[in-house]
Amino acid sequence: MKRYLLLLLLGCSMTISAQWNTYNMLQMGKSAIYFDDYISAIENFNNIIRIKPYLSEPYFFRGLAKMNLDDYEGAIKDYTQAISLNPNYFHAYMYRGIAYHNLRKFKDAMKDYATAIAIDPGNAYVYANRGMTKAENGDFKGAEKDYSKSLLIDDKLMAAYLNRAIMREKLGDMEGAMADCNMAIKLNMFSDDAYGLRGYLWYKQKNYHYAIEDYNRALKANPKNERLLMSRAMVWYEMKKYQETLDDYSRIIEIDSSYIYAFYNRAMLLAEIGDYNQAIMDLDRAVEMNPDNILIYFNRGLLKWQVKDLPGAYNDFSESIRLYPDFVKAYMMRAAVSGELQDYASAERDSHSAKSIMERYRKMKEGDKNALVDTTENFQRLIDFNARTDKMRDVINGRVQDKNVIVSLQEIFCVQYQSMDSLRTGKFQNYNTHITNFNQQHDYNPALALSNKHFNYSPELVESRIEELTRRLKEKEDEDLYLLRGIFYMANYEYPKAIEDFAVILQKNPDNLLALFSMANARMLMYDYIASLDNNTSRYIGEADKKEKKTVVDYSQILAEYNKCLTLDPDFVYALFNIANVYVKNEKIEQAIDVYTKVIEKDKDMAEAYFNRGLLYIYIGRKAEANADLSKAGEIGIAEAYNIIKRYCKKE
Repeated sequence: MKRYLLLLLLGCSMTISAQWNTYNMLQMGKSAIYFDDYISAIENFNNIIRIKPYLSEPYFFRGLAKMNLDDYEGAIKDYTQAISLNPNYFHAYMYRGIAYHNLRKFKDAMKDYATAIAIDPGNAYVYANRGMTKAENGDFKGAEKDYSKSLLIDDKLMAAYLNRAIMREKLGDMEGAMADCNMAIKLNMFSDDAYGLRGYLWYKQKNYHYAIEDYNRALKANPKNERLLMSRAMVWYEMKKYQETLDDYSRIIEIDSSYIYAFYNRAMLLAEIGDYNQAIMDLDRAVEMNPDNILIYFNRGLLKWQVKDLPGAYNDFSESIRLYPDFVKAYMMRAAVSGELQDYASAERDSHSAKSIMERYRKMKEGDKNALVDTTENFQRLIDFNARTDKMRDVINGRVQDKNVIVSLQEIFCVQYQSMDSLRTGKFQNYNTHITNFNQQHDYNPALALSNKHFNYSPELVESRIEELTRRLKEKEDEDLYLLRGIFYMANYEYPKAIEDFAVILQKNPDNLLALFSMANARMLMYDYIASLDNNTSRYIGEADKKEKKTVVDYSQILAEYNKCLTLDPDFVYALFNIANVYVKNEKIEQAIDVYTKVIEKDKDMAEAYFNRGLLYIYIGRKAEANADLSKAGEIGIAEAYNIIKRYCKKE
């Protein structure tokens, strides 16, 4: 059942002991939150914190922005800092309580709500939010009491009426629940939430016609609400109006083609009315979206059995057994299929397995600890459409991915040509004494910068620069000209020529750090480019051939060059960062994490190191550390980090 989260937003008046420009930045950040531009808001609050780290408000509002990005751990850190600067900061306590609630740390949430109430006992929102935490923790009576308290303070708090209605329904007070829905509708006669909840209450009372009327009203207010369409379909089904039920499922799929419940439920209804082939097609889509769900395979197997696709049915029952080796019904059905296929030995084996599992279940229920049977909890996980853990795979070769989303590691840092305009913005380059000295010697013409944001230069620009530098080198050989031409060769993907130019420099001056660093980068990018071509080719060869043709890359020379850079300058963190990326490519995950940690120790503001280390922490299952790293990466500039927190760092 949906909960109606109560958030007291930005209307509170707060005193700021700061100059007007600080106040102005704070207002800009608040406005960005109001318009859902949370990344810009964080940037504004970062600027204030750098100037005046003793102010509590920027930390609070930065926490609010992070919480809207589902970065609850990062939000808690900011709220905690705001509280340390202002121990009576009511809103920081309340919002930290909400963040703890979202992390299911209910005891911590309750402590913060209690403190907030002690500071301001007349605030309706804190009671309402505490009610949500009590409800989530199973204390329905306590939740109802808190919602009632919030409504005594503010009888216009619509969400409190809706949440109290949910609690009253759970406590068996259907009349009180209906009264709360009616009050919510009186406050807002266009509320899809209020009509939807009242429709659900009518449904629970088997008053289906009234339920349909309320769902129709709700959908008139919000015609693309999938939850309401699904609920109305459930009522149509109970009324045995199957065409209307199918229409609602189809409407959901039109709105969201990844809504697995609609495909699954439509398949079950199609099977019920005898349209087995269409039902199988819907289950085909469902299994694409959740390949680890045993019920989809099992039911598809039943349908294939009905249409006499016996090999297909056998495979589906086998997949159910593979996912859940104690699935008795799957063994029994596979035995039946084997019998029809006249494979009586397999049928006998499966029948024996089913009987053996049932006997072990009987012994387990009688208390026999040696009766090893897969747990009910594991079974529930395998039938829950939302329970698939999005394992991140393929970390090597520079990216981490799952079936639906590809998340790229931050790439290696390279010395690159930058136009003066991009250099002035300061957005894409990192400052370093070696680069600064080079630019000053050449009066920033051309300007170089260290960046891992690789630009697509126009071919005309690159070619003209290479021609110019080649002409100048014929007139007079110069290390810096070779360096520049090598960089432009890299921009043109001519890595062998770039390596030749860097080698000329290093033959004369082995301690030229920029040439050495660029040499290692050119090799790295060349190897990656070759590997990408091999991967593209591998699509056209068989699996056995693919294994034989797999490109094995020896990064030892590259590592040696990066390490020599560190010998020349131990604080050159960009070489250290690139070393970590090499370790990832070599599948040495723990070593990569250690090196990213060293990068962060040397440069606490390198967002890329936090980001990559966070991805690797996810890969090895350390979500708390991943969340902390990605939160920091997002805070200091990599907005993509928040999307990863939303998808991968939630509590399971």
